[in-house]
Amino acid sequence: MISGILLAAGESKRMLPNFKPLLKWGRRTVIGECVHQLRNSQLADIHVVLGHREADIRSRLAGTGVQFTINEDYRKGMLTSVKTGLAMLGPNTDAVLIALVDQPMIKTALVNQLIEAYGDGSKGTVIPTFNGKHGHPIILSVNYVDEIMQLDDDAEGGLRNFINGHQDDWLEVPVNTPDVLEDIDLPEHYERLSKQAEPLYAYHNWHP
Repeated sequence: MISGILLAAGESKRMLPNFKPLLKWGRRTVIGECVHQLRNSQLADIHVVLGHREADIRSRLAGTGVQFTINEDYRKGMLTSVKTGLAMLGPNTDAVLIALVDQPMIKTALVNQLIEAYGDGSKGTVIPTFNGKHGHPIILSVNYVDEIMQLDDDAEGGLRNFINGHQDDWLEVPVNTPDVLEDIDLPEHYERLSKQAEPLYAYHNWHP
């Protein structure tokens, strides 16, 4: 059983005055699109880690069937959100897919490709690659959870350095889209990448 963790606790300071998760993305919002794609995948369940403006996001995602958890320490960095999500996993979870809220471009088919690769392989970490470069989302075995929970929140590199220390347990999965390398950290990224979203119909047709 593979669970999903969607990291959405940050302040998106580089997008100010806009709040990245609630920006328009076609017929949805950025976070709404992320949840839509994940919910249609083979993931057993989805945990959305919130922090900044959590009430606004919870309201927007009401009725989507995801589980929410609040990271009170979100200002300390992404690793604290990863830990918050990992702490919510059920006892039957074998692995976790960690997704980023600034990647609404990631489609259900790609998520399923990674899930199937994990199930078919014997490695504890699945990493998508495009032209040899590593991207996101990634899948981690729950065998790593205890070690990750012990990492120093202030340590430089955080989860990335931890994963780089276990290269013998990597399964690299080549994918056919550069979306795994992209994100919408900056306004110009949003302007460019949002053009690939589904067309925005009448306002009353919006989804979360």
